[in-house]
Amino acid sequence: MKRIFAVCALLVCAGFVISTNAKSVPNDVQQNLIALDKQWGEAAGDSTKLDRIISDNLVAIGNNGESQDKQQLIAFDKSDSAGMQNTKYVADEYKFEMLSPDVVVMSHRATSTGTKDGKDVSESHRSLHVFNKHNGQWQVAANAQLPIAQ
Repeated sequence: MKRIFAVCALLVCAGFVISTNAKSVPNDVQQNLIALDKQWGEAAGDSTKLDRIISDNLVAIGNNGESQDKQQLIAFDKSDSAGMQNTKYVADEYKFEMLSPDVVVMSHRATSTGTKDGKDVSESHRSLHVFNKHNGQWQVAANAQLPIAQ
């Protein structure tokens, strides 16, 4: 409950800061964060890749409104991608706001497709990520993901 409140407070504060102090995000930073997002989408539960992308202090809200930390999000990604074959991740509608030189908010739409147990599987969602630059590397510090109804 505390984490959900913290994420909600973070998102409200981020919205206030975006509306009052946001700066446009340089194209090279946008491209770097899009590449990082695509690596995450294509990681297929690979803990090593996810560990590099996701901050140790992650605050997240999962598809069902549950609060997640880094380990819980990685475990969800692993179980969600288990048994998936021929996966494809396509994201678009990226939007960015720079809160500071080391903090960027990104939203986007994404669709993952593949086959599981011989059946076609498709999932679409919208994501809100807060990226933090730590030791020169961008990582996801906060995340909320909502499914898009089929």
